[in-house]
Amino acid sequence: MKSATNRLIGTVIGTILLPLIIYSVYEISSVKEDEEMIEKVYRDQLDAIIFSINQFSNDNISGLLDKIQNGLKGDLSFNESEPYLDYSSIHTLVFEDLTNSKTKVVRIIGDTTDHVEWKHLQDSILLANPDLKTQLIRYKEGGYRKIAPKGTISEANDRMQVVHAVIDNGDHNVFITAFISIAGFANNVLAPKLQQIAEGDLIITLGYRDSDQYVYVTDSLNKEVMLSKSMWLIPSLDVGISSSNKTVSELVAERTQYNLIAAFILIFLLVFGFSLVIRNIRREVNLAQTKADFVSNVSHELRTPLSLISMFAETLMLNRFNSEEKRKEYEEIIFKETNRLTNIVNKILNFSQIEAEKRIYNPSSVNMNNLVKELMHDYSYHIERNGFEYSVNLYPELPIVQVDKEALYEALVNLVDNSIKYSPNEKFISIETSTRDNAVWVEVADRGMGIPTDRIHQIFDKFYRVTEGNVQTTRGAGLGLALVSHIVDSHGGDIEVDSTPGKGSKFRLVFYLDNHG
Repeated sequence: MKSATNRLIGTVIGTILLPLIIYSVYEISSVKEDEEMIEKVYRDQLDAIIFSINQFSNDNISGLLDKIQNGLKGDLSFNESEPYLDYSSIHTLVFEDLTNSKTKVVRIIGDTTDHVEWKHLQDSILLANPDLKTQLIRYKEGGYRKIAPKGTISEANDRMQVVHAVIDNGDHNVFITAFISIAGFANNVLAPKLQQIAEGDLIITLGYRDSDQYVYVTDSLNKEVMLSKSMWLIPSLDVGISSSNKTVSELVAERTQYNLIAAFILIFLLVFGFSLVIRNIRREVNLAQTKADFVSNVSHELRTPLSLISMFAETLMLNRFNSEEKRKEYEEIIFKETNRLTNIVNKILNFSQIEAEKRIYNPSSVNMNNLVKELMHDYSYHIERNGFEYSVNLYPELPIVQVDKEALYEALVNLVDNSIKYSPNEKFISIETSTRDNAVWVEVADRGMGIPTDRIHQIFDKFYRVTEGNVQTTRGAGLGLALVSHIVDSHGGDIEVDSTPGKGSKFRLVFYLDNHG
């Protein structure tokens, strides 16, 4: 048990305290590694933010295409005054009915312009991408509408992104080319989303890849952009992110300091509470072991009387006896072993009641000499069968005491059982009654193993068993003396123990005549 506890304590030290100390030393000596690690984590977070912005842009354009599809008529006429297009930043739309080869140009922002000019721009882009229409139609037939950004143009100092898609117009497929104002899309559509993401901790920029010109910035930019990536729908526009307060190095230093402080606090708390942890671990280990021993030992205790009862009952049932005296002897053995089995079960049940604080004692007038005689009548066979001799010395005219007869009987049975269990060599038991002053006592003595003086105060603890000598080879539940102690204490009595290792033990139960329970 001790080695198991030590191993568990060593495991706690090895798995909690030691790694924490090593981690603290590592934090101090590897700031550079931490910086790289945190920078990677930080960049992964920024990557996720940029992904969110791109996804939002794609969803916005896809939503606008749904509205355009719903507002488009069979003759490609379109209500250009729809309010939902006022903020869409779509400059111009070119509709081409792929079934009837009809084309219509709708100018959303600004005055109307020449039809051929916008159709010409569309044709020139498609000429450079001959398979674009086929690919988009294939996507649509597969149940997915793909938005394809292809090329940019400049119109009146405004750069526009050209995107293509295929939408439904009844039973016709319509190829749509949208010219989107990049600056308008950034400031009208993306700006609220970028401000929401930034929340004062980040600065998000939208800038042209081929120049230093920014289309939109969430806040004044006083530090370099830490990470930038192009947008899906507007490849010429980069999303950039920078910290509004601290650089990565500053963030790393702050995180490292925080980790070190947290580690030192944890070490202090662990050292402070380590003794409590060890005590709790030992308690739990001991409890687990005692529970396992209890189940094993009780099983063994029950097996012996059950085996005898079964054997003699079978003998009687098959008429394997030579005389009426033998039959009577066998019946008496069964009766006595049944009583013994009952005592074992009662011991467990009584202990359970004590644990639940439900054990109730009913004192009555008891002649202790008569109780000892009753005990020896019931237990003499069990004592003799285990090879023991015994003597009984009863004080004449012993005063009557007020005790619970069944409880005192149980206490004496437990003492006799212990004498049998722990007397492997000189097998002798004596039971004696007497008086002194204003008290009556009964004593059970043996010539067994004995108990070390420094352990006597522990033997009345539940589940406790002395570990010296060969006691551990003797079966027992560790409940007997705990029950004896509770019974005597509940009657206001005392237990006196006189024991010498190797010479035997004496247990004297003292009950006072003026105590009525």
